[in-house]
Amino acid sequence: LFAIDESRVKEFYLDNGLKVITYEMHAAPIIFSCLVYDVGSKYEPFGQTGISHIVEHMMFQGTKRFPKGVIADLIASNGGVFNAYTSTDVTVYYELLPKNRIDLALDIESERMYKCVFDPQEFEREKKVIIEERKMRVDNNPKGLRMEELNTLLYKCHPYRNPVIGWMEDIERITRDQAYAYYKKYYTPNNATLVLVGDFDTNEMLKKVKKYYGRVPKGPKLEEMNFYRLDFHGKRILEFTHQDITDKSLGLYFKAPPRFSKDGPALYVAGRILCRKAATSRLYKRLVTEERLCQVVAGGLRFSKDPSVFVISAVLFPDKDFDTVEKIIWEEIDSMATYPVSDYELQKIKNHIVFDELTSDQYPSEVGNRLAVYDNYFGWRNINRWDSLIVSVNKEDIMRVVRKYFDRKNHVVCYTLPEDSSRSSGKGEEKKLKEPEEEMASSGEVTEGITGIKVRRKDTKSLLEKVLRIFKKDVMELYTPTLDDIIAPNPIAPLVDSLVLRNGVKVYYIEQHDFPTVYLLGFIPTGRLVENEKNPGIRQFVEAMIHRGTKSRTYDEIIEEKSFVPYQLKVSQSWENISIQGYSLKKDAGKMFRLAYEYLAEANFPESEMDKIRRKLIVKAKNFKKTDAMKAFYSMYESVFEGHQYGLPYAGLPEVYEKLTRDDLIRFYKKYYSPDRLKLVVVGDFDRKWLEEELNKTIGGWINPSGDKNVEFQRIKPIKGKHVFVFSNPDYKQCRIDIAFNTVEGGITVRNPDLEALKLLEYILCGNSLTSRMGRKLRDEQGLCYNISSNLWVRIHGGYWNIRTFVDEANAVKMIRGIFEEIRKVQTEGVTESELLDAKARKLSLLPFWIRTLDDVGVNVYEMLKYGRPLDYFDRKAERIRAVTLDDIKRVANKYLDTENYIIAVSGNLPEDALDEFK
Repeated sequence: LFAIDESRVKEFYLDNGLKVITYEMHAAPIIFSCLVYDVGSKYEPFGQTGISHIVEHMMFQGTKRFPKGVIADLIASNGGVFNAYTSTDVTVYYELLPKNRIDLALDIESERMYKCVFDPQEFEREKKVIIEERKMRVDNNPKGLRMEELNTLLYKCHPYRNPVIGWMEDIERITRDQAYAYYKKYYTPNNATLVLVGDFDTNEMLKKVKKYYGRVPKGPKLEEMNFYRLDFHGKRILEFTHQDITDKSLGLYFKAPPRFSKDGPALYVAGRILCRKAATSRLYKRLVTEERLCQVVAGGLRFSKDPSVFVISAVLFPDKDFDTVEKIIWEEIDSMATYPVSDYELQKIKNHIVFDELTSDQYPSEVGNRLAVYDNYFGWRNINRWDSLIVSVNKEDIMRVVRKYFDRKNHVVCYTLPEDSSRSSGKGEEKKLKEPEEEMASSGEVTEGITGIKVRRKDTKSLLEKVLRIFKKDVMELYTPTLDDIIAPNPIAPLVDSLVLRNGVKVYYIEQHDFPTVYLLGFIPTGRLVENEKNPGIRQFVEAMIHRGTKSRTYDEIIEEKSFVPYQLKVSQSWENISIQGYSLKKDAGKMFRLAYEYLAEANFPESEMDKIRRKLIVKAKNFKKTDAMKAFYSMYESVFEGHQYGLPYAGLPEVYEKLTRDDLIRFYKKYYSPDRLKLVVVGDFDRKWLEEELNKTIGGWINPSGDKNVEFQRIKPIKGKHVFVFSNPDYKQCRIDIAFNTVEGGITVRNPDLEALKLLEYILCGNSLTSRMGRKLRDEQGLCYNISSNLWVRIHGGYWNIRTFVDEANAVKMIRGIFEEIRKVQTEGVTESELLDAKARKLSLLPFWIRTLDDVGVNVYEMLKYGRPLDYFDRKAERIRAVTLDDIKRVANKYLDTENYIIAVSGNLPEDALDEFK
């Protein structure tokens, strides 16, 4: 069993030293290109931290042939996904494109390997953007601040101690000439590897690579740099407090080797047994399940090129103390150092390896990323070698490495507390709950680029557009797509068949025989949850308790089976649907189906488990809106959905959790959890007969008449007037701005006939920081922000339009004015024909990306059924996109955006009257 078929990996070198790795995959008409430079923040000279990240930004500013904005424009309009990131060890640029547009990626990356301009004015403007990025990622982010402090303790002299984005003082001082010299030294073919994975013929692809990259001159010979870490001595303690910290947490950090050192595999396995974020790991059992001191435990060996750290982390309940938790952690460490682990624990690790390898690497981007990172760190052949190293780990190896690396006298401990807590008081708070359905970017690296569907703009009077016209004959005509160039996806409706179980449940299924897996999706549509209006939080309580034991099995028995077999299965409940999702190997699908039936039909709601869940939910509810950033956002969000089910307290109410009984939960469960409206989608390596028999053994026998009267949802009201919420906080280094629009009765729903026009407008106006009108004007030209994003939050029973950005407090008013100005401009002038054509090309080109595998097809079928759409809805999407006109775009801009009726919510270092002009 191997994750990567080594016979398909081909390796070449060009005369200029560029290493090329190819891997053919023909499941979808897509190619992934990944260019890895062997330079990251650890190579930076003293006083120039962050220069690698600055160079990454400047390479997006382009060359004379691909000037500023053109790279993002062309990739976006050709249906590509692109991004870049700088880490401690490498800098990576990647593109995912339709196979007939891969020349664009090869041309761009080879061009900017040696012809970037680094215009002095653009350099200073981009530094302002990077400074705002640092504020967002670090200065205004307690996790970023804590990590900087920890790294200075963990690394005495190794450059891993410095932040990838750089220290603020260095960013401000770095000059254009320093950055350009760094670029010319390290961003060369002989210091890079190009990985290509996807639907191509290797010989033909190699010809293309030579055509584009063969012209790049070889760079200077680089001196070999030695990176080493001096061991620290003694126990180092960091007590970190911050007003936006709502977790009381503990972290233990130990020096550790990289994965492919002698001790790496054994330490990795030890981590999986000791502190993996799973209910069956030793520390999770002790601290969460048995002692009930912590809400979650996680940890393990970090993936790094140079020696790194082994981390154990725990989030405590507010009334628990660090000393007790730390004592138990050391008890479990001592146990593993003294007594051999069991054969059962070792077998669990091996079973997970089999599952991971058979269920991963189905996409070209997954394979490409693994090849690229492994090759730079350890050599790509070690991908498969890793599995054999893990399997060969024995009990003695584990005891040896635990004794060697978990040193009581030499490690770092971090105590993280809310600002009003002390380390010994036992007071603290639960972690923040994620905002509903928000897409909040988070990464261990510093990234740029776009991963969504965005468009380019080329018909304004800006200097940029004059430059584009100059180069139009060269690159714009060469790469600007026509709608006829676009590869259409294969229709998916013909792939879907169906059957009916003996209890009447309809099952839609798709056979695939490329992977020995089974993917289960299902949903039960519900009416308005009237019980949740009376007792906000009951749906969350029921959802959590479903997983805590059934009539035939205890919670411990269930998690042991899922851990050992293994397979994935989860039931969740939103405002309008009960959903189930599972994934297993074919041989274990029967177990997955059985547990799905037990969760849906036989949940037992044991009192002992209720007490555990109740406690967690109460802490979450109390902590839900602790920070000013969350107070601001939810002031806006709850105003949008005032009087609607969506506007109920997202984490529930503490007093509700206190009083809910087992009988309350069972009544709710029996009322809504019924097969009467259940629909299933199954994708996998099976035939109809097998599937029908297996499901009829379990879910097909479920009988429970629904008590859901399908009560209609409330109607969302349009926003009337100008509403401004300012949560002033002098300690915030940046302002977060959210603006909400909803102009229509009932909100924007999934059945809205204007959806395609709305999405096209969104991408043109504010869909991305690099390619949208707002991104160009407010980020690129004025340097007001690092990021501006848009979220058309569209749901079955209503939604709204949310625009978000992060800016310096001095620019908050200017930023909001600029957003409104761009909205008014599109309302009065509309968009240009070329903008709309590019947006359509972008959307149409991305359609094959939505169905790269048959599992993806299953997800699309599931969503069509859930939203009440016909099975050919996806197949006709291109038709709907093509039908949108310029008049449609202008009409929806005026219909759904209103600069006289909105809600603004801001958190930051602003006086409360700072935004009065918008009231």
